[in-house]
Amino acid sequence: MKRGLVVRDPAEIPETEWRQRIERVRWQLGADVALVYGDVYRSDDIAYLTNLCIYWNEGILAIPADDEPAFLTKLSPRVHPWMRRTSTLTDLRSGKAFGALVTAFLDGREPGTLGLVDASLWPAALIDEVTEAASGWQVRPLEGLVRQFRLRPSDAERALLRQAGAVLAEAAAATGALPRQDKISAAEKIVRSGGFTDVLIRASDSSVEITGQYRNSWLRVARDSALSPQLRDAVDAVRAGVKAGSVPGARIVHHADLSTDGEYADQPADRVLNAGEVVVVAVERGEAVAAETVLVTESGKEVLTA
Repeated sequence: MKRGLVVRDPAEIPETEWRQRIERVRWQLGADVALVYGDVYRSDDIAYLTNLCIYWNEGILAIPADDEPAFLTKLSPRVHPWMRRTSTLTDLRSGKAFGALVTAFLDGREPGTLGLVDASLWPAALIDEVTEAASGWQVRPLEGLVRQFRLRPSDAERALLRQAGAVLAEAAAATGALPRQDKISAAEKIVRSGGFTDVLIRASDSSVEITGQYRNSWLRVARDSALSPQLRDAVDAVRAGVKAGSVPGARIVHHADLSTDGEYADQPADRVLNAGEVVVVAVERGEAVAAETVLVTESGKEVLTA
C-alpha cells in the first residue's frame, strides 16, 4: 500500500496540461474506447492521465474517443469524494466485478473497437473477463499508448523532478557511514518529509539506494564510494543520440519504467537516448550500487540527483 503524500495543485501542473494529456491519447487512440489498467504495483499511466493515486487495490480507466473518461473500480463508493478531490476525474463507478462495470460503461454505445492499453501487462484472467463483457466489440491491444507520452516530462514535470532530486540527494548524503538499518530510517525520514508518495530503500554495508515516487514521477539515487568513479564515467557518457548499451558499465532504466525497475519494459541496448528523456544510470556490483537520475539534453545531461 502506498502511504505517502498525494497532491493535486494547479500551481504545479495546470488544468490545461491535464486536459491536453487526455486529448493526446485520443488523437492516437485508433479505437472507440481505450481501457487502461492499473494496480498498486503499476499505475503510472492512470496517474499521468488523471493524477489518481491507486494506493491500494486496482482499477480501469475507460477513455472513449468522444466523451469524458471514467474510472471503474471495485473499491467502495466511500472513497469517491477523496478520488474527486485528488484527481481530475468526475465519473467514478464502483462494482463487484470489472466485467459488469465494463458492460455497463459500453451499454448504449455502438459496438466498435475496444483497445487494451499495454495488454501484455494485464492479468490474463482480467483480459478474458473484459473480452467476454464486451460482446460485439473487437478487442485489441494498444501497446505503449500512454507510456510514449511519459517518456519526455513536460516543463512542469521537470520542475517537480528537480525538487524531488534535491530531496533524494539530501537523503543519500545523510546516510553517511551509518549502519545498514540506520541508513534506511535516516533516508526514509527525509524522503517522507519531502512529500514523496512512495519510497523503497535498500542498504548494504557500503551502499544506500533510494527509489521514490514524487507526485507522478519516479527517481532513483544510490551512493557507494567504491563505485563513484565508474558512475561518474557512465553519467559523463550520457547525451542525446547515445545508445543505452554504449554507456560504459552501466544499466539504463527509463524513469517511465522505474516503478517496476524496468522489468516489464523492453530495454534494448541499441535504444537511442533522446533529448528531454529522464533515465536512471546505475552501476551495480552485487549488493553495491551507485546511481543517478539524469535528464538527457542535446549537449549532454543534467544530473537531477546530484
